[in-house]
Amino acid sequence: MSERIRVLIIADSALRSEAIAAILSSDPSIWVIGTARNGEEGREKANILKPDVITIELKTPVMRGLKAIEKIMEESPISIIVISDMDVNVTVKALSIGAMDFVLLTREIEEISRDLIEKVKIAARVKPVRRIKVNSTVAAGPVPKKSVSKVVAIGVSTGGPQALQMILAKLPSDFNAGILIVQHMANGFIGGLAEWLRSGSFLDVRVAAEGDILKSATVFLAPDNYNTRITDNGIISLSKDTGGAKGHVPSVDIMMKSVADSFGHDAVGVIMTGMGRDGGEGIRAIKRTGGITIAQDEKTSVVFGMNKAAIETGHVDKVVPLEEIAYRIIEVV
Repeated sequence: MSERIRVLIIADSALRSEAIAAILSSDPSIWVIGTARNGEEGREKANILKPDVITIELKTPVMRGLKAIEKIMEESPISIIVISDMDVNVTVKALSIGAMDFVLLTREIEEISRDLIEKVKIAARVKPVRRIKVNSTVAAGPVPKKSVSKVVAIGVSTGGPQALQMILAKLPSDFNAGILIVQHMANGFIGGLAEWLRSGSFLDVRVAAEGDILKSATVFLAPDNYNTRITDNGIISLSKDTGGAKGHVPSVDIMMKSVADSFGHDAVGVIMTGMGRDGGEGIRAIKRTGGITIAQDEKTSVVFGMNKAAIETGHVDKVVPLEEIAYRIIEVV
């Protein structure tokens, strides 16, 4: 980027604003154009200053951080980085309503600084997507599950929580397949994500454990630090990375390849918004064994990276906007 990245800081104390500004200003490519003491002031300054990126604390007074994120993403979307020492569920909620990423304050200052600068630079390259409201569903009651005959394998990273919410909210309680998901995110947050997704879906959403059996209308999210595979009889197997694997753990490629090996033409691979190339080889494997492959389009992606790499393999059957993915899955299951 030839021009400096313009950042607005929203924090509840002058001391915290100064600390964040000092970190960001240490990089010559970043320019802090303003600060705000609460969500309402931040919202007003965002409309006037038009920053490239906003950093926001979730506990800001007057208009709380979550409400400010929601309003900004509805009115004039801007890439938002959450700065938080709050609980998992609150941070997951912030991601679900439009925040692009988050930085935790529970680490050493050098690591916080490095992470914040890197994520601001990434956010500045991303075209923010206007927040899409999703109506939550409440299951009418338990639905009998049967052994799985089809598997939907989903890989997603940046922008994933809200995208997953939209898909799972549209799938019916008698959905005739099991679902495996690899969502790249910081350690410690996958359980909160599963709980939040379950609250807005007819499906049973949980974090996978060794020996779990995938059944219809059941969703398993890969746990932190474990690669997730599935056998041909629907049993989940977890393995810790031994240091030889490249890229993310859990890996979308490893999960999807196991689905392709075990379910062949009964597999559906879905690759969505996110940075990097993880999932491209997995999509290729599913297609080569006769499965169906779907990719989220560029326009509705927070980051057109993983899905772009998969599309470039030439093994994606359908490229569709986020709001259509659930319907395409239902069609082929």
